[in-house]
Amino acid sequence: MNGCACPELLEVIVRNVLVVGVDRTLFRRFEAVLTRRHFDVDRVAEFDVAVDLVQSVAFDVVVLGYSENDPKVALLTDVIRAENGPCARSAVLLLSPPESLETAVQLAYDTRSRVISMVAPQRELEQAVSQLLRVAPRLSVRITIRLEALLGEGSTTILTQTENVSLGGMLVKLSRRQPVDARLRYELLLPDGFSPVTGFGEVVRHTADRSGRITGVGIRFATFEADGADRLSGFLSRVNH
Repeated sequence: MNGCACPELLEVIVRNVLVVGVDRTLFRRFEAVLTRRHFDVDRVAEFDVAVDLVQSVAFDVVVLGYSENDPKVALLTDVIRAENGPCARSAVLLLSPPESLETAVQLAYDTRSRVISMVAPQRELEQAVSQLLRVAPRLSVRITIRLEALLGEGSTTILTQTENVSLGGMLVKLSRRQPVDARLRYELLLPDGFSPVTGFGEVVRHTADRSGRITGVGIRFATFEADGADRLSGFLSRVNH
């Protein structure tokens, strides 16, 4: 192994927020609520990309731009609420045109979802986002992880920490960019007497701060070794209840 980096583990729990199908003008109306350092915000325009993300990463809050003419919005909300999915307990905010509020409400069928008009006063919009952030369940699961990345003819091992973990994948604190679709070997060092979970993962996304500096890497679990999937499931069930 060429080297090992061991960053200081932070006590602050980062809230992961996904914003989908919201144009820049509308996003600016509530962006200030999300600019604190303990929020990690991803913005994507394509609902197809978002479907992949919510099946891999446990977001605390998902903000969706609603259009009743786009069936992909309904598909995404169904995927978010899939039983045992990473985002099954996520808070969801639907931003709807005023003429579509009635149909948007039909997608907000549980207590963790809310609908608000896109043209609501800015203070009302900011309050809606703030309230969801306060009541959203803390989905972050902090686990020390050892990642082995192949670099040319050699490899390097990095010791870091997850921001959250689900059965689909994990968000890992990492300042080094990895190519999307890159294959990494992982070892999750589970606490409380659980033996490590090992296997291979694939990079699906990066997170960045406001300056554009890389802060994390989203990794989808490609394989588990032995009974790793069952042991990870047992661990997550324990910490989430």
